[in-house]
Amino acid sequence: MYLTYAASRGLKTELLSTDYGWFAFEVKGPGVWQSFKNEGGKHVVQRCPKNGGGRRHTSTVSVAVMPILKSQAPRLKDSDLDIKTQGGSGPGGQHQNKTDSAVRMTHKPTGLQVFINGRSQHQNKQKAMEILASRVASLEEEKRHSQHNERRQEQIGGGSRSGKARTYNFLQSRVTDHRTGRKTRNIKEVMKGNLDCLSE
Repeated sequence: MYLTYAASRGLKTELLSTDYGWFAFEVKGPGVWQSFKNEGGKHVVQRCPKNGGGRRHTSTVSVAVMPILKSQAPRLKDSDLDIKTQGGSGPGGQHQNKTDSAVRMTHKPTGLQVFINGRSQHQNKQKAMEILASRVASLEEEKRHSQHNERRQEQIGGGSRSGKARTYNFLQSRVTDHRTGRKTRNIKEVMKGNLDCLSE
């Protein structure tokens, strides 16, 4: 859905990592933040699986949207990093699985971890370093402004039902965006990446 949505807006995407139950990708282009700023949060999917005996099944997907601010990101010390390489998983064919191109990088002082499994180990290390540095910078920023963040969380934490960002109800063919208040019954188009009907 997101890859198609990005393409429809002329944005370039790069799949960075796929693992069990999650994936990460980078999006570049004009207006990228405006396009994705409302996507972070808890996305709830309500449906009836074919083998579920007619009972409603609810799944939750957590979405994080994080800008990579290279100019503001700190330079991480090599001594603070634990870097491990391993065979890739997910899409990529035999080449990815035969080579130790995947990189798992851990920032030891904070415990923050990034896993990238593209085809090039050198590029994977560079991308992991960028993302990890950005996450460390974000963590330090949160610590410096903890009181502000607590007040902000109090304001937005209850702004949507149970903290939900969006609900995809396949039973009623309805998508509800709890932040903007927009609704649509064209759930098929939303799943194809047409999110404009839910924009502010």
